[in-house]
Amino acid sequence: MTTTQAKAPVSNNEGKPLSGPELLERATHGFNLFQDGRFQESLEVFEQLASTDASEAYFQTALGACHLALENLDQAESFFNRAIELDPSDLTPFVNRGEVHLRQGKVMEAARDFNHAVSLDPEGKDPLSARARMLAAAALESVEEAQGVSESGPDRG
Repeated sequence: MTTTQAKAPVSNNEGKPLSGPELLERATHGFNLFQDGRFQESLEVFEQLASTDASEAYFQTALGACHLALENLDQAESFFNRAIELDPSDLTPFVNRGEVHLRQGKVMEAARDFNHAVSLDPEGKDPLSARARMLAAAALESVEEAQGVSESGPDRG
């Protein structure tokens, strides 16, 4: 892939930049590909969309999710970081970045992200905050178990 191609705006068949509804249609297509487990194809759609609007936090979150699904943890983390910079009120990139941290063995960082996500939805209206609550509890429990083992040695019961 050439760099000029990657930086070209996403356009329709007539070569005009996509309208809002067309961008939404492409994003929906990318989301559906992701849901179908076609992560590489979804990644390509969101790379094109992000090249048209790098300031759209959703595109950055979607890129991170694709990289997370493809086990590209460092790339995933950087896209989630960018999404958080663009929209710190969205809990999705915090939950996803927390999952990256868990897979990297950074349990305390993961717990911080999960707890922050929960704080963004104190009434628990977003289903993702329930997932964040569960993951935060599991992360903290694993830290406590690890500390218990290191402080008192393994259980001999």
